[in-house]
Amino acid sequence: MKLKALIPLKHKGKSYEAGDDINIPDDKVEVFVAKGWASKEAKPKKETKEMKVSKETKEDASE
Repeated sequence: MKLKALIPLKHKGKSYEAGDDINIPDDKVEVFVAKGWASKEAKPKKETKEMKVSKETKEDASE
């Protein structure tokens, strides 16, 4: 599971700074969160743009 490091730490030979994304096995997630080493990161929201389509109405067609 992807977490966000809250403090500088080392995991599996890699160094991470606060704010870095880290991948942790699912069975270790609660330990990292409980000890305050990392926080669960919400999935980023996808931005979408609304597509506006003009529709022809009966009034437009009769003109």
